[in-house]
Amino acid sequence: MNKLTKIIYGFLFLAVLTWSVPASANMSQIKAYKEAFADTKPKCIDCHKDERPKKDDGQHDPNDYGAAVIKAAGTDKPSVDTYNKVGKIEDFLKKVSK
Repeated sequence: MNKLTKIIYGFLFLAVLTWSVPASANMSQIKAYKEAFADTKPKCIDCHKDERPKKDDGQHDPNDYGAAVIKAAGTDKPSVDTYNKVGKIEDFLKKVSK
């Protein structure tokens, strides 16, 4: 392989690796939220603008609460501590609506 081909394959590998990581919640994030707030049952629409992902990309855009959780988590995945820091969905919405 020549140098240009190696560069192209390297770029493609990084692109696939970057775009293959989903930004939507998974079971571990839902469990972390439930662990932080045992009396709740979170739904997709609580953290995302749309209840279901768009067919094009399978991703949800975060709403204000979801964006606050992502910001609080930083480079890590949201954890129990992240949800405790941001607070319950209901409490967050009350603060935002004031």
